Amino acid sequence: MPKPVNWRGVSEGMAAAFAAARNGKLETAEVILRDVLEFAPAEMRAWKLLARIQRKLGHIDAGIASAIRALQLQELNKRHDPAASITLARLLFEQGEHDEALHMLDRLLQLKPGDAVLIQLKEKWLLERPE
Repeated sequence: MPKPVNWRGVSEGMAAAFAAARNGKLETAEVILRDVLEFAPAEMRAWKLLARIQRKLGHIDAGIASAIRALQLQELNKRHDPAASITLARLLFEQGEHDEALHMLDRLLQLKPGDAVLIQLKEKWLLERPE
């Protein structure tokens, strides 16, 4: 699956946004979060952080809209367990979202506890992921 050159992945993007915000670079954090949300629009954490940063920047209407979106996603997540698929898990792992990919594999293994492919993939990923 092709990825844009500037795509960092959700985890790296969130870490960069938090770091920028901590260093007082709120505009930079806002740009990073917009990049994250362009490719992961259902990322509730990004919407919540974006709302806080927009408030600090004085972008009140935008902050309210971001906060509302975060709350909508939070409610949706409470009602529905996000879909799990081996394809999505592989994509997550390839882009460095190791914990999320392993969590998805665990959910798939709950549905198919004896699936040899899933078991082998999890063992492989546990060895390959950085500590």
